[in-house]
Amino acid sequence: MILLDYKSLLMALSFCSAGVALTFFVSWLVSQSDRYLMIWGMGSTSLVVSILAYWNFVANYSPVMGMIAFSALEIGLILLFGAAHQFRTGVLPVREMLIAAVVANAATAIPMALGYDGVCYIIFNFVALVLLCATGLEYWRCRSESPLLIGTLAGLYVIGGLSFGLCAFALAWDQSWIINGPPNDWAENLNLVICLIDTAAIGALSLGLNQIRLTRRHKKEAETDALTGLFNRRAFFDQANLSQSTASVVVVVFDIDHFKLVNDSHGHQIGDNVLRTFALTVSDAIRDEDVAARLGGEEFGLVLPNASLQTALLVSERIRKRFSERRFLSEGRLFGCTVSAGISKAGRIGDLEAMMVQADAALYVAKRSGRDRVILFSSRDDLRISSSRGERIEPADSTMGTTVDIAPRIAQRKARLTRPH
Repeated sequence: MILLDYKSLLMALSFCSAGVALTFFVSWLVSQSDRYLMIWGMGSTSLVVSILAYWNFVANYSPVMGMIAFSALEIGLILLFGAAHQFRTGVLPVREMLIAAVVANAATAIPMALGYDGVCYIIFNFVALVLLCATGLEYWRCRSESPLLIGTLAGLYVIGGLSFGLCAFALAWDQSWIINGPPNDWAENLNLVICLIDTAAIGALSLGLNQIRLTRRHKKEAETDALTGLFNRRAFFDQANLSQSTASVVVVVFDIDHFKLVNDSHGHQIGDNVLRTFALTVSDAIRDEDVAARLGGEEFGLVLPNASLQTALLVSERIRKRFSERRFLSEGRLFGCTVSAGISKAGRIGDLEAMMVQADAALYVAKRSGRDRVILFSSRDDLRISSSRGERIEPADSTMGTTVDIAPRIAQRKARLTRPH
């Protein structure tokens, strides 16, 4: 029994789809880099064309109008699938979309042209089932970005697809190969109601998902050093303080040796390449939970949670060695750069500022004792001896003495190194 007027539902669905399409296009104009918004809008617009054509088909049965309606709906669903793939991967599968459009349109147009409109409906509903479930799968594959929202979105696409599958099943079960009119059964009415709910819900969730992604992008841009791609100074302290670990934490401060000479001799473009190369060297040598940042100029910071001094020394030495092996091309000649590093004593995240000062003190010794080396922070006596002898302090018990007041030169650098903003 039909509880709702079929044509009224179709008209309501067309207005809903038109509103969603308009919202997508306006959102795309605001953020044109998110091109999947435009594809979403094009897909929704194609659905509007399909619904209006199908409304005319229901009112005045015409095989040609039916073919237009089915073709527009298939193209719309293919566009929505392409937008989902682009949302997940950043790439619009144009070739696959064109092939799918040609195959789907031919599969539905040929039976309709031959007079087997019932077969056309069955094939069309099956195609819609496949496309909607494939779209849901695309979103499901990137659900880690926002599990609840994307999981719900994927579920809505699958539910919509299954409602089309029920239509195909009902027609095939009744062996309705030739109908000479639009189908009129329980499955069609259920499908229309589900499509109306799905269209509104999918539109709202898609826009919400895009807003979440946009907010995260802005946050990342605010936290990222534009040149190197590492965290900037402010984000470095914020990310380090967000650590929930109560185990030992070690801080390392790096400074590229003679970097001003690199800029003066080879130009700032080559100098920027040196900075980017060092940032890449650091990124390749650390774990996912480690926090690396460009503190400013040629200075970089590294926080190693759940790490011992031995681990910090090994990581820092690996970075120092790999960077020293890199070569840069300037005016047809190759040159290399080195980096010095200072490592703090192991401590807690709450002692981050103190550890930064300790690491900087050790870095100062590394610079004074010949550069291109890694120094562990120890007591004032150890620092003075290593500075005068030019020795590299190895990880031994003697290097882990009690921390005392740091030299005035280091104290003057504290404000600069520990300033989070």
